[in-house]
Amino acid sequence: MKKLLLFTLAIGILACSQDDSSNNTEEPNCNCDRVVQVSTFNIVGTPQNPAITYHSVYTTINDCTQIQREKTYDTTNPSLSPQLGQCR
Repeated sequence: MKKLLLFTLAIGILACSQDDSSNNTEEPNCNCDRVVQVSTFNIVGTPQNPAITYHSVYTTINDCTQIQREKTYDTTNPSLSPQLGQCR
């Protein structure tokens, strides 16, 4: 009888324990438009201005409002181009 009571108590404790990993949901950053798609291509300069311009067309989504926007960005530094998952 004691074993049955102890077994029932053990099952009850295991069933009631909560998994911390399932409760740690991150709240979305409402001030962040997350980049979900990027297309970048190079525009070669002229002989007078030989710099290469990196033209990016990218799509962002706000995780709070679910609003999607298409934007463009031009730079001569390729590391400044929009990246997937980045806030813009």
